[in-house]
Amino acid sequence: MNSITAFLTCLLVLCAQAQPASRSNKCKCYNYIGRISPKLIKAEPVIYHPSIFCPRTEIIVTIKTDTKKCVNPESPLGRLILKNQNRDGKNGAVSTTTAGQSTASS
Repeated sequence: MNSITAFLTCLLVLCAQAQPASRSNKCKCYNYIGRISPKLIKAEPVIYHPSIFCPRTEIIVTIKTDTKKCVNPESPLGRLILKNQNRDGKNGAVSTTTAGQSTASS
C-alpha cells in the first residue's frame, strides 16, 4: 500500500511539472492601440516590466476620454516612453511623462 501511494505521488508531481507555464494569462494588455497622438494622453503612462506573471513589458496610458489603452512597447510611442523612463532612472511599475501639459490657474 505504501509503494502505491509513493508511485501516485511521483506521478502527480511529474504531471504537474509537465504542465505548460501559463503565467501569461495575468498580463494586462492583450490588444494594442494602433497610433495615438501624445496630445491625447491625459495621465502619465504606467509601465509594467516583465515578471513571473507576465513575460512582456506593458505600457498603459490613460487618454482624455478616461479610457486606459495599451501601447506596444515596440512602437515609436512605446520606445519614447521607455526611453524617458530609462532617462529618469526609475524602476519597477512606474509612471513616466511623455507629453507635458501644464495649466496655469489665476
